[in-house]
Parts: sequence; C-alpha cells; structure tokens
Amino acid sequence: MARRKVDLKGKRFGRLTVLEELPERKNGKVVWRCRCDCGNVVNVVSTYLTSGQTTSCGCVKKELEAKHLREGYENKRVNNVVLPLFKGKEPRKDSTTGFRGVRSYYAKKSKEVRYRAWITVNGKRYYKGGFRTPEDAYYNGRLKLEEKYLPKKENDSHEKR
Repeated sequence: MARRKVDLKGKRFGRLTVLEELPERKNGKVVWRCRCDCGNVVNVVSTYLTSGQTTSCGCVKKELEAKHLREGYENKRVNNVVLPLFKGKEPRKDSTTGFRGVRSYYAKKSKEVRYRAWITVNGKRYYKGGFRTPEDAYYNGRLKLEEKYLPKKENDSHEKR
C-alpha cells in the first residue's frame, strides 16, 4: 500500500513555516524548505516536522541553553565567582602534570624544568611559579592561590578546600 503524500506548504510547526518542497530526499523522505520566525531558512525532513521533533531552526535550543546556563551560573556565584567551575582536585583529562592548575615550563637562565601553579578568577589569571616538582606547585602554589583568591562560602567556612 503506497503512502499518501501530504502537502505541508504554508503550514506552521512551532516557529517554522513551510515554504516549499525540495526535490531532494533524505532516506526516502520529503525535505521541506522552512522559514523560522527569527528569519533563518532551514531544510527539514517531513517526519521531523510532523512528529514535532523539529520546531525551529535551532534558535529555541540556543535561547534555552543560554537562559539556563546563565541562570545556573548566576545562582552559584559567591562574590561574583562561579565556584562550581573550580571542580576540586581532579586534574583535567589533558593535564600533563597530573595536577589541576599546574604547568611545566623551562627556566630562562638554567633551562631546567620548573612548575607553575595558576588560577583564573573573574577573568584575571594569577600565577605562582618556580617549583621543582608538580606536587610542590600544586600544594604550595595552586592551593595557596585558591585560598587567597577564591571567595569562601559562608556555610563552608569550617571546610578545608
């Protein structure tokens, strides 16, 4: 039994208005050119429109992500610093030293490998360098920088960072 072709031209699906059917097919499905309320033109497969899976050019997703991300960060600020960004002691996956906020460098005069701790707070980066081992840079550099520059949560004053 052959499927009946449905004409979607002129119909609205969320923020999308169907403009025309395109000659191309995707996996045997009709592709429609649509204009979003924001002005963008996108091509969408018919089943995505009729199932409600696609309702905009992507602008709704961007708006929601921006809103929730911004609100989430704003609610977690202490003295204008988003503390959850400082995830604790776990190093990033791409860490070459095995410590969070610690990098190696070569000293200018001696050309020896040294380690520097760093932290970025409110867009400003703070450094403490000259350490001989990554452990020393972390415990005597990074943790000292966190103690000095990160605001203390009022309910965590008894906790050691």
